[in-house]
Amino acid sequence: MGPVILLLVLTGICYGFWLQRKQDERASLLAKQLCQQQELQLLDCARSRHSIRKHNGSIRWLTFYQVDFSGDGESRYQAELILSGMRLAAFELPAYRV
Repeated sequence: MGPVILLLVLTGICYGFWLQRKQDERASLLAKQLCQQQELQLLDCARSRHSIRKHNGSIRWLTFYQVDFSGDGESRYQAELILSGMRLAAFELPAYRV
């Protein structure tokens, strides 16, 4: 019974890692699309943290991404992209120089 439980735990860890990588790829794609819509230059997109919060009336596991962008090609600004699963929950864009 011990090897079966160990195999299940190892499989669960690998599956969680695979899901997180898939979510990271989704966040990068969304950040690229959102920056193109706003005519911004995407510099970087990185996961910053996880949180359990109430979103749209129910408790959700949210993943926060820090999106670095430039509006004028010289300055660097930070936006926040929030995913709930694979869905965009919010994109908080600060004021920036054009």
